[in-house]
Amino acid sequence: MPNDVIDIDAMRSSAQTVLVTGAFGFVGTELLGHLTSAGYKVIAASRSPAKLHGGGESVVLPSPEAATDLEFDRLLSGVDHVVHLAGIAHTQLKQGDAAAAYHNANFLLTERLAKAAARSISGKFVFVSSIRAQCGGIHSGVALETDRPYPTDDYGRTKLQAENAIATILVGGNFSILRPVLVYGAGVRGNMGTLIRLAKLPLPLPFASLRARRSLLSRSSLCRAILHCLHEPATDRGTFIVADKKPLTPPEIITALRAGLGGGPGLFHCPPALLGAIAKLLMQSSRWETLSNDSVACSRALEATGWRPVEDPFSEIQLAVKYLQK
Repeated sequence: MPNDVIDIDAMRSSAQTVLVTGAFGFVGTELLGHLTSAGYKVIAASRSPAKLHGGGESVVLPSPEAATDLEFDRLLSGVDHVVHLAGIAHTQLKQGDAAAAYHNANFLLTERLAKAAARSISGKFVFVSSIRAQCGGIHSGVALETDRPYPTDDYGRTKLQAENAIATILVGGNFSILRPVLVYGAGVRGNMGTLIRLAKLPLPLPFASLRARRSLLSRSSLCRAILHCLHEPATDRGTFIVADKKPLTPPEIITALRAGLGGGPGLFHCPPALLGAIAKLLMQSSRWETLSNDSVACSRALEATGWRPVEDPFSEIQLAVKYLQK
């Protein structure tokens, strides 16, 4: 074990200790600061533990396939709350291997953590699932938690299976499930990362005619939703979509990004059909489908418990990009 990783059997405070899995991922890196600022003691669990700035423990996350129940029980020893972020959204593995990887990382790990939590913790189990457990990347109308879920890929299906496992195992109801939409923030990858790279190009972009609306979510806002669930009993047993208040179109997103970079929109009109044909030639049809179709979700169920979303995502994106330039 590296010298800068504290042993899992080290002394722990018995009050308000939060175990965060996937602590060094995109959301976890910011969440750790939010938890520490709120007065929680943090234990960061990851496959590759690293030193925590400002104190706290860093421990190895057990393998969902190979670890014993005792290893998971030891992981949660002295823990009051669990925030489960760990999982995989993308893999380059072949189809059969990919399905197994999604199953193990998204479902099996969650199931084993939930069973250990049911045996030991007195506080909350907050699971960060995904809007993909609710619906596909393209959605007609406004997605709500009351809609029947219809995930369209292995990622979404295994996230939904994990949600169902939590509800079955934690019969006391001390859990909250969050389904965030596309999250933006420093270091984001995926489709949002692609838009950021496009915005940085010193060229005009042909997206002014696109009218698809997409719900987005500030990473800081997601972190606040997690903290809200940790202490708010009204979120017990709940499954909640998490999104900024207002969806944006691709031209609005690009304009916000470029404003944050200190430039103008730099957009021009091009027939969407032509853009689709070009995307097909470039073997980017999947990204084009996502960019050119709606995916809108509503978080009013979580708002009803007292959480407040970002009201103006345009300004939030602009400020986030400005911060990155400092």
